[in-house]
Amino acid sequence: MPGWAVQETRLAGRMLVAMVLVPVLALAAPPETPAPLPQPLTLEAALRYADAVHPDLLVAQAALDAARAERQAIEARNGFNLDLEARLRWIDPLPVAIDQSVEDHRLALFFSKILYDFGYSHASLAAAEHQVRVRQLLGEAVRQQRRMEIMRRFFDVLLADLRFLRDNEAMAMEYVTLDKLRNQQELGQISDLQVLEQEAAYQRMRQRWVATQHRQRLTRNFLAVALNRPGDIPAELVPPALGPWPAQLPEVESLQAEALEHNLELRALRAGLEAAQETLLAAAQTRGPVLRGEAAGFEQSREIGSRERWRAGVVLELPLLDGGERDAAVARAQAEVFRLEAELARREQAVRLAVLDTWMKLDALRIQREGVEAELDYRELYLDEARSLYEMEVRARLGDAMVQITSAQLAELEAQIQTELAWAQLDVLRGRMPRAARGERE
Repeated sequence: MPGWAVQETRLAGRMLVAMVLVPVLALAAPPETPAPLPQPLTLEAALRYADAVHPDLLVAQAALDAARAERQAIEARNGFNLDLEARLRWIDPLPVAIDQSVEDHRLALFFSKILYDFGYSHASLAAAEHQVRVRQLLGEAVRQQRRMEIMRRFFDVLLADLRFLRDNEAMAMEYVTLDKLRNQQELGQISDLQVLEQEAAYQRMRQRWVATQHRQRLTRNFLAVALNRPGDIPAELVPPALGPWPAQLPEVESLQAEALEHNLELRALRAGLEAAQETLLAAAQTRGPVLRGEAAGFEQSREIGSRERWRAGVVLELPLLDGGERDAAVARAQAEVFRLEAELARREQAVRLAVLDTWMKLDALRIQREGVEAELDYRELYLDEARSLYEMEVRARLGDAMVQITSAQLAELEAQIQTELAWAQLDVLRGRMPRAARGERE
């Protein structure tokens, strides 16, 4: 074999090996490891993960891709169709045939296109366009819920940490009291009953302390899952600056009107209703007339008088009897229109009530925040007094004061978080992306 042929053979072999190995190695390569979560983790950083890869977003994207594929399929139905037919055939001709050749090969090119189908394709394509819009709106609604979920889970961790701090202080106070009573018992100053009573109180507090400790770990795991990072548990969180919030709430009627117009689920339902109405128009033309243009060209090895070299024409297909198929399609489409109309009316009522409920909750939370602020001021003053008494060896009140002020701080944080989540929910109801407050809300 010549040298150049050997080299080309070797080169071809290497290329074949590369074509086989490269895809295999690509599949075998480990996936890229995502960067770890920021430590400490802020709410703003956590919310950036709302648009990252997540199963909920992937499901929504798959539904959108399917709707787009359906639209593409409908568009293709009215496109140009070009088919090539190639045939190799040998025959045994009859003695009376003029052409006695045994080769009967043929090459044919067929062209066709629907010219008009009396509105069926137009209505079907319009319905598909509306369905794509439905999936886009529902995808945005998923992004809304992703942000809400991350906010809730982030706040749950903050509350769990503060509850643990409160219970830790309470357990320490119960233990100090128990230790003091045991010393008094040894001196014969108190009875065993008093010690056992305090021992039971301490054990109850200890059980509560363990439960809040477990809650700390559980809320962090929930947050990691919400961020789609189940193996990356956030250790430390930075409490966000919540508020300020508007001193006066907007009129509930204006909020309801905005929600009815812009709510993503309502907009998706309206787009779905428009799609159903277009589907109903298309159903009326099921198995309806179709006007199609056709053309074909042929190359054949046998010349027979009945065969043509090309042809072109217009074909009208007019079904005469369909056994009730069109009536059934119209009935199904009409039922879907009625269902979506009822679902839209039901959902509008639910949104209207949800806005009213959130508005009233915000109004009640305003009063609640004023109450916990007053309680916190009292507890801070009580703690200052207890500290001064502590210096004079009156210790019991200091531990109680520390527990009470932590409880007041927890109540204040709960009220602030509930207020923030209520405003975020109001954003969702009005078709907006929920966000942590950074100044006066609209």
